[in-house]
Amino acid sequence: MKRVMCLRFLNWPVQQAQRKLPADRRSHVAIHTVQSAQPPNPTAHRQKANDSPDLRLVRELFSSAKGGPTVVAVSNDAWYAGVRPGMPLAEARSMSTPQIRDTRRQSQSPDPEIQFIEWQPNDDRRVLQEAAEHTRRFAPVVGLDTMPVPDCLHLDISGCGSLFGGESSLAEQIIHYLADRSFLCRAAISDSVATAWASAHTDGHFLQHKFARQRGRADRVRSRHSESPEWGLPITIIPPGQAESWLQPLTIDAARIPVADTRVLRQLGIVAIRQLLELPQEDLPSRLSSDAIRRLRQLRGIEDEAIEPIPEADPVQASWVSEFPVSDRRGICQVIEHLTEDIVEQLKRRHLGTVRLTCQLKQEDGERIELVADVIRPLQSASELFAVLSLRLESLPFRQPVIAILMHSAVVSIPNARQKDLFNANLHSDPTEELTAVVNRLSNRLGKDAVLTVHPVDNPVPEHAVELRPLMTSQRVSSTRTDDQLADLVTPDDVHPSDIETAERPLRLLSAAECIGDADTNPLTDGFVRNGQPCRVVDFTGPERIETQWWHDSAVHRDYYRVRTAAQAVYWIYRDIVRGTWFLHGVFD
Repeated sequence: MKRVMCLRFLNWPVQQAQRKLPADRRSHVAIHTVQSAQPPNPTAHRQKANDSPDLRLVRELFSSAKGGPTVVAVSNDAWYAGVRPGMPLAEARSMSTPQIRDTRRQSQSPDPEIQFIEWQPNDDRRVLQEAAEHTRRFAPVVGLDTMPVPDCLHLDISGCGSLFGGESSLAEQIIHYLADRSFLCRAAISDSVATAWASAHTDGHFLQHKFARQRGRADRVRSRHSESPEWGLPITIIPPGQAESWLQPLTIDAARIPVADTRVLRQLGIVAIRQLLELPQEDLPSRLSSDAIRRLRQLRGIEDEAIEPIPEADPVQASWVSEFPVSDRRGICQVIEHLTEDIVEQLKRRHLGTVRLTCQLKQEDGERIELVADVIRPLQSASELFAVLSLRLESLPFRQPVIAILMHSAVVSIPNARQKDLFNANLHSDPTEELTAVVNRLSNRLGKDAVLTVHPVDNPVPEHAVELRPLMTSQRVSSTRTDDQLADLVTPDDVHPSDIETAERPLRLLSAAECIGDADTNPLTDGFVRNGQPCRVVDFTGPERIETQWWHDSAVHRDYYRVRTAAQAVYWIYRDIVRGTWFLHGVFD
């Protein structure tokens, strides 16, 4: 069962700034944006195109700051002093005079002056990636949040809880371990990245706090459940399969959808995740962006979100360099086979698997050739990985001898081991593993988009009733979901052959319907011609009427018949009700 931990670094811009300051100057801190939200010179449109996603999001969110910087985040003491996110910097500075006294201590000395620090989102992202190295001892896969301005890490802890005394003990050890290194964190554990992120960000992303001043008291629509003490604890663990019921009372800020979509939903009166999940899915594309729809599907568990691993400081790689170049393909294969075995040994020592091997070959003239081999499931088998690399190697041109080879592995957590029976040879072959090997070979020889699976679609039109989807995609999916897909493909349906009814529709449709008669003819009585051969109909059943709604771009109005010819061939034909013409659409095998 997949389990994900979202490790949120609380008030990350302020926390990062405070870590750089002396201990006696960390209390009153406010972070503000760059000097101007608008491009400062005529060439700024080119700079804007080259900006990182962090800076582009800043310009979008703070475009309302007319000609001046804006406060992004504040410390607790700065908040009590009256400084708020979204406040213009000039207004915030006017409140930074040391006139607020500590009434709790009854002290006559004023509070320290608020320090205004320019926000550096790129530095925040870099330090967050460095902090990920401290968590690798607890989880094999650590990834950065996909938000443009991340403030959390995602850890794949599937099967790791028992190694640390349970999931709660694991989360506690991580929090204490990072606290010793001056990182203040909150952990949330759930079944998916989306639900773990939501339970760790019940108040939304820190940039969303900028809109608190605009909403005013509207933030108090948060339910009693979202304000309950259990959501304020540093550790939140949602039991398996209960994420949706736990998250329903939270506000839509926790859904991780774009700010523009949040505004639209609030205008429609949608303020809680419960209301968001109740919306009809077919109407969402007309109101929300594709990013918001994808986030909603992830919350519902319909679509999985993979954790993109952060490259390790000590990556799994192997290299070969020689003074004597290798010019023949056989010699190159021997070197690659040796490097593959070295990679697998490193993976086994770290208890990891690989989903991608990148092999860079340097030729004698300095030109580099890159060889990439992808597999559908994490592997630790040198023979299988070398077999996939060999297929890719067949199509590579070598104009010059090779003097160096560097191989790098993208690592993920390994799937659960399967117990085998030592006394039954038939149990040693797993259909899922055999299918995995076939898919790996086909996809690396023909391409990822060439291996397709059939999925039914809720569409009455026969040619649109199914769609073909690549089994392997460019976006990495979780190993658990991949295993489920492969298991579904190799597991036969629990249906007895005698219970299967005769198919009313053919399994094979023509790529394009063939016209076999006009409005003045009737193939049911007069027959028709196909491929130059006359076909006389001796029996038919039907009609089966298939129609679509009138508001569709291309409405369909057809009457289908299943006909049997004198040559004992069975066809599927239809009559266009509007035009009266006849078409051949399918063949029964």
